[in-house]
Amino acid sequence: MSESLGLSIGVANLVAARAGGNPVPRGSVLTLFDHRAAEVGLPEENPNLNEPGLVLRGFVERVGDQAPLVAADGTKYPGAALTVAALDAMARTVGYGAPVTIAVPAYWSEGQVAALRQALQTQPTLAPDGAPMLISDATAALAALGAQPGFPADGVVALCDFGAGGTSVSLANAGANLQQIGTTVRYRELSGDGIDQALLNHLLAVAPGVDATDVSGTATRMGSVTRLLGGCRRAKEQLSATTVATIPTGTIGLPDSAADLRVTRSEFDQLISGPLDRFITAVEDILQRNGIPRTSLTAVASVGGGASIPMITARLSERLQVPVFASAQPMLSAAIGATVLGEERSAAGFPTGAGPAVEAPTSIVGAAGLPTQAAPAASAQEAGATEALPGSADSTTDRAALAWSEDAGTGLEPVPYQGPAEYTGPVEPPPVPGYEPELPPWYRRPAILLSLAGAAAAILLAVVLALTLGPTTTKPVTTTSQPPPITTTVIGPNNSPIETVITPPPVTVTTTPPPVTTTTTQPPTTTSTTSTTPSTLPLIHI
Repeated sequence: MSESLGLSIGVANLVAARAGGNPVPRGSVLTLFDHRAAEVGLPEENPNLNEPGLVLRGFVERVGDQAPLVAADGTKYPGAALTVAALDAMARTVGYGAPVTIAVPAYWSEGQVAALRQALQTQPTLAPDGAPMLISDATAALAALGAQPGFPADGVVALCDFGAGGTSVSLANAGANLQQIGTTVRYRELSGDGIDQALLNHLLAVAPGVDATDVSGTATRMGSVTRLLGGCRRAKEQLSATTVATIPTGTIGLPDSAADLRVTRSEFDQLISGPLDRFITAVEDILQRNGIPRTSLTAVASVGGGASIPMITARLSERLQVPVFASAQPMLSAAIGATVLGEERSAAGFPTGAGPAVEAPTSIVGAAGLPTQAAPAASAQEAGATEALPGSADSTTDRAALAWSEDAGTGLEPVPYQGPAEYTGPVEPPPVPGYEPELPPWYRRPAILLSLAGAAAAILLAVVLALTLGPTTTKPVTTTSQPPPITTTVIGPNNSPIETVITPPPVTVTTTPPPVTTTTTQPPTTTSTTSTTPSTLPLIHI
């Protein structure tokens, strides 16, 4: 029976781990040949790189991108196809194996995962049943670290994956088989590449006899700024085990007259202190956004190349007040965990080719710490005008060498995959003991808002109908008025005055007002009447 094979994908490194053997890491650099299979890694880590070939880098970042990667000779390749060729070369390095479990970065979008899955179906060595087994590298890393003594069996575990391109944070429920809580958050400010650049700037500023113009001039002549950053990266790795690191100037392209560059661990710790503190603050923010109190956090799992830096482990434990779990080689954790999960799945009788799908797009946190949403990338198979990989029957083009560079990545939460159909969303994990999510206020509850909106609309409709459908005819109005009495004084006999009071008859007026559609003020109606009483009364003689 073949041993389980686990593979992990990082922007800076690929790792192959076979059950019972030693894991093999290689830089994410692919060299293509016309007459033989492709090789992975840098010349110093792969002895099979003994002849010129077409060197390609940056393909992991281009998985799922519609635009193909353009090689130095003008040929074009989808990022997913190059990544599959690199994974096959890694599997060949360790002698293949079955079942094959591939751990993909947790921060990848669904589009990136779908593009890789589609490309894997053309590689029988990695997908023997036509359905490759893909899992989140966060899930794989937790499977590797969960077997350590003292690893918590309840509460929340925060997995921090320190890669060259950024740091990923995934929360898991230790009491529910380490199921993921929420989405993976990608924090860009703390990265291996950023630390290398900060270290280079520091050395150029303090090193005696070194002029920055020498560096830029050397980079122009040699076309390899990566040599300068590579020296800083090696110094960073040395400081994980020693207190002083030395960078020979000859190895990084500086003039021979320049003194070797020297950096101490205290100087290095001071360089990363600010970004590290801001990252831990971001972790606390992630816990709060997921409704998890600090008391429910029981451990931090640290993986990736940056997890080897002593100050990172110490500061995490000091600020978060929980133990930090890491392996002796944290960069290998995802591949080892993928091997373990593959063995468990095979022992349980599951088909070796059917793997779980990975999680949806993750949040991205930039230097300011503000979350944004990562847009899913389209499938690389949709890109047009791609070329066959060298070494295949369709390859006829001569190849030229191209320089390489580096980066890194991590984790995702799987759900069962049943074939080529679209992926489902992440499984909702059971509640974590110790906390209950707070109910949103009434103005954030959709049912209440919809009820209020419906009631307001009904009232408005009733008012409109009342105004438009009301009575439009009016009845005549009859009014009766009594004119005031008329008093007349006449002179009687003996010149004595006689008063006579005459009461006029009542006056009746009938009016018909116009129809009223709106409330208006009508002017007063003036009616002219003619009295039947004569203006000159006859004299009455007594």
